[in-house]
Amino acid sequence: MIRDDLIRAVREAGALATQHALQANVHTKGKSDFVTDADLAISEALSQAFAHIAPDSRVLSEEGESVEGLEGELFIIDPVDGTTNLMYGMNLSAVSAAYLVDGQLRMGAIYNPFTEEFFFAEAGEGATCNGVAIHVNDDAVLADALLGAEAGPATSDTQKLFFEQLYTMQTRSRGIRWTGSAAVDLAYVASGRLSACVFHYLYPWDYAAGWLILQEAGGMLTCAQGGEPGLRGRTGLLVASNTRLHPALMDVFG
Repeated sequence: MIRDDLIRAVREAGALATQHALQANVHTKGKSDFVTDADLAISEALSQAFAHIAPDSRVLSEEGESVEGLEGELFIIDPVDGTTNLMYGMNLSAVSAAYLVDGQLRMGAIYNPFTEEFFFAEAGEGATCNGVAIHVNDDAVLADALLGAEAGPATSDTQKLFFEQLYTMQTRSRGIRWTGSAAVDLAYVASGRLSACVFHYLYPWDYAAGWLILQEAGGMLTCAQGGEPGLRGRTGLLVASNTRLHPALMDVFG
């Protein structure tokens, strides 16, 4: 079964992130944008595993593999979401892998090998963490909500308004947390640890798996202007929530 093979492949590849020798060898891709040998090793391991699991599939990865279109069987992977965290030993990094068929999300896995937490969802089957069902929390107003946020280096020159909007959220809520990993954020909203999270931008490999996990846990992810992200290229501002808080967040960021 693809399900069992995908879970096994992500667990085995994720173990590579804990190898100090792979963590320590860092390459610079751009301003505050890095890749370690762990990212590269995990990307290669997953690509080989998925080629065996689904021989006709393709892979879209942050590290070196790109595809045109979403047709057929497609894996979207982020070998290490939270590379800078990995470099600094923060233990907030995750392997993220989504399986799609003709553009439809079928499975999503997020694995943090440092906390040994494996978040998983299959379309229509609910979401789990280490095999135990998870669900978003019931926070209905911002005053009772703990929020997350991310703003990466690619848009640093246009983030002033975003940070002003976050200040509004900070003053209306129980606070804002930054994990440095969109995959971790989405898993935390799905499991009720965060009530919602806003992202200045993401790429498909950042959110594909987490989007399905969040949906299956009762939450939602949309563009700040409304509508769903398209799993193509860099997005604009995205809002993820437990659903109940979505209107309030859209009022601020939409």
